[in-house]
Amino acid sequence: MDISFCTHYKGDALPPTNRFCRDCPMAMTACDPLWSLVVALSQSNGGDAVRLPGTRAVMYPNSKNGNIVHLQINTKWGLPKEDFLHFIATGSARMGRKGERLDKSASPSMTRQEPYVQSIVTALGGENIPEITAVRRIQ
Repeated sequence: MDISFCTHYKGDALPPTNRFCRDCPMAMTACDPLWSLVVALSQSNGGDAVRLPGTRAVMYPNSKNGNIVHLQINTKWGLPKEDFLHFIATGSARMGRKGERLDKSASPSMTRQEPYVQSIVTALGGENIPEITAVRRIQ
């Protein structure tokens, strides 16, 4: 995780600070509106699977935790808010291994979120939508 991905991030990439985006006091200014688009996309098929363009993955809403949406190919896994926001800032959301927490290309959760995050950005309208521009400005 690139701990310099956002000027507001406070932590060392280890749990629980790798989940700082969920409690960031600045999130409401830009990050929350962008994340709400991701959640809305996951809900856009009435709770049924939403296909992610260019992948075999589908996305589902998470009714228990608004900071995570579910992705599935064969197995269901979570895409946390901070992994998506880290990708917006760095262009990376790759898997990490034990001892690689500070690998700048690894996602905060250390799970592989590429190419699914790219597909979500495409489904939202691309990298230049106002919500992504606003997040990059504040990060």
